[in-house]
Amino acid sequence: MKLEKFTVGQIMSKCYILSENGKALIIDPGAEGEKIYNYLKENNLKLKYIINTHGHFDHIGANQFLKTKTDAKILAHPKANLKFEDPSLNLSTILKREEITSPALDRALKDGDSINFEGLNLEIITTPGHSEDGISIYLKEKAMLFSGDCIFANGIGRTDLVDSNFQDLKNSIEEKIFKLPAEVEFFAGHGPVSNLENFKTRVWPSFK
Repeated sequence: MKLEKFTVGQIMSKCYILSENGKALIIDPGAEGEKIYNYLKENNLKLKYIINTHGHFDHIGANQFLKTKTDAKILAHPKANLKFEDPSLNLSTILKREEITSPALDRALKDGDSINFEGLNLEIITTPGHSEDGISIYLKEKAMLFSGDCIFANGIGRTDLVDSNFQDLKNSIEEKIFKLPAEVEFFAGHGPVSNLENFKTRVWPSFK
């Protein structure tokens, strides 16, 4: 498996491309769809899935472009659909003063669901708090977690938004993410890569 990381858009969102056997899936194509698509073309990759960790504009901004170009399946929490169709709910009209939308879900993801991608098993963990539709994606065999805006290398997702809730975020972190092995590396929606041991011992104590 190859992992490629892009930083996209004005808010410096992280976009992750996993590829294997000439196939690819993208986690959070938040902007700059043409740049992402050019990478796929240059590497002869067929895009199978677009997975959004939640429906905020800085994570879904290139959904429309990539869906049109590739007809990849869009996967996310069922509540993300509301944000896909409503620019005020995905915050694009509020924070970017632009109307960003996304095509509808092809598959809704719930807690415990699995996605098989070229022999890799991606486990879905619902992690609300920053956003009620938040999910994280766990690759057990690779000890990797894609955490969206739940946790960052040096902080946590903001909880002052319309559908944010700090207690929900705390529960997601302590009751779900901390059940994973401490050595798991996590790839957040913004910022650098870290691991759960570092987050639990150095970052989380200042927030809980």
